[in-house]
Amino acid sequence: MQRKYVAASVALVVTGAAIGAIYTFLPGGLTLLHRGAEHDLVDAGAIPPSRTDAPRVLVLALDGVDRKLLYPMIRNGELPELGRLLGGDAPKLPHARFDESILSTLPSSTLAAWATVFTGTPPAVHGVAGNEYFVRKERRLAAPAPVSILDPSPVTLTYSDGYANKLLSVPTIYQQLRERDPSANAWVSMSQFHAGAEKLLFASAPVILGAVAGALKGALDVDRSMQKTPYAALDNEVVDNVIEALRGSPQAPRLLTVYLTGTDYVAHGSEGGPDENRMRFLVEVTDPAVGRLRAALEEADRGAPRWTVVVSDHGHTEVLHDERHALSTEDADDPPAVVRAAGYRLRPFTLETKPDADFQAVMAYGGALAYVYVADRSTCAAPGSVCDFSKPARYREDIVPLAQAFSDASDSGKTAPSMKDSLDLVLVRTAQPEGKQPFQVYLGHGKSEPLETTLQRIPHARYVRFAERLRELGVGPNGDHAGDIVLLARNGNEDDVQRRFYFASLYRSWHGSPSKSDSEISFIVSHPEQDTAAIDRRVRAVCGERMQQQDVGNLTVDLVSPRAH
Repeated sequence: MQRKYVAASVALVVTGAAIGAIYTFLPGGLTLLHRGAEHDLVDAGAIPPSRTDAPRVLVLALDGVDRKLLYPMIRNGELPELGRLLGGDAPKLPHARFDESILSTLPSSTLAAWATVFTGTPPAVHGVAGNEYFVRKERRLAAPAPVSILDPSPVTLTYSDGYANKLLSVPTIYQQLRERDPSANAWVSMSQFHAGAEKLLFASAPVILGAVAGALKGALDVDRSMQKTPYAALDNEVVDNVIEALRGSPQAPRLLTVYLTGTDYVAHGSEGGPDENRMRFLVEVTDPAVGRLRAALEEADRGAPRWTVVVSDHGHTEVLHDERHALSTEDADDPPAVVRAAGYRLRPFTLETKPDADFQAVMAYGGALAYVYVADRSTCAAPGSVCDFSKPARYREDIVPLAQAFSDASDSGKTAPSMKDSLDLVLVRTAQPEGKQPFQVYLGHGKSEPLETTLQRIPHARYVRFAERLRELGVGPNGDHAGDIVLLARNGNEDDVQRRFYFASLYRSWHGSPSKSDSEISFIVSHPEQDTAAIDRRVRAVCGERMQQQDVGNLTVDLVSPRAH
């Protein structure tokens, strides 16, 4: 059996054990195991009553659904319930604004993107640089959605102990809203970032485990009904738990966030490419669930109008489910081999290490890209010594040798044959996070140039606002979370799937790149009593002329608790 399949099997066993951690941290763990749960995060008695005419907002967060896929389906009437939620019947949607300019943050990955949405700040500010990343000052790996490691406990701890919340350096939109308007209560269903909300709702452990197991299996029977997939079971239970909570509460929340992940799971595991199966899932599973949610909200709101915000985190790019294109942690000729051959002691691919663990370099994976962190090796030259990662790496002595090693590996397969022709760009940090442009394109032999110069010299037609988004990742108080070297795989820039690579175990689709397919997210705002032009004016008053992903959070706060514009 190939090692990557062994790894997946081990991960599944570990997942089962990790879900048991919910018992330790969350009151009512037995209830969670059998039917899902709701967890009161704030004493409801401490929240002043809201005015009956106070604005209300639904945020429908769809994982892995780009606008090129979603918008035509809505406008063509393929998703009638979602159309009705947006206040119309296709093709007439007079009460909805479809944004055509917004892009995902960089990386275009789940945790960085949702942290951006639910804080209203970019990664270099909120600190969640990806699905996994290294925190230099603490010498620890943060992995809210593990990619390179076989420990899914952070996923369950996110719901039982606020693991993802604790990674944020800034308040969530729920905390901001409570500061602005203490009477504005919020419920959150399944979203990783929920600090400040009154209530957290989530699915049962067996249903979550079923979805994780399906993802690890890495294959989807495309002939079966989407309703029979474990991902449908997850999204259906999420919506049903929200409906049950609404019916059991005397008043609907001012802000309700419902996070549905099935489309992303289906994309990652779909044979035949991500688009067809995401479309099927949206039609067969998501749309009926939205219909049930819409009916329950209308009943709970008792005729009061509610804003609807539909937003996604990223899109998808098809990749090949084979060892040639998966740049993994397992094989002797994959990226770890490059680090070791260059003479660096590499941190093991585990969530935790001992305080005195000896490593000079760290890798964190994220699909289309990977982060590499390097110590100032003068602090730990001798084997067995502990590197001081709180000190920045030296450019010539520490960063350049490893950047050159990866450049050589991609050019010729040197030290890692499977990496030949795998990298589009090697980006290096030449200044501290407070600098104007911390990452430049590595050209070889210690030379680098600004990304803008490279893009002028070698156009990348599929990349959008790359330099701007790279700044938002690398420039700021937490810019060092993105590493000293960023390896950008040939992925979203390639027409031919045979030329696409990704940093992960075996998958059928990934994301993370600055490409259009990964980055052009969905963002729709509607209100049953306002027309498209009025909604557009409201959005632009808060967000300006060109939308960024962080604007979604800022707009949501303003819709729930408006300020004069």
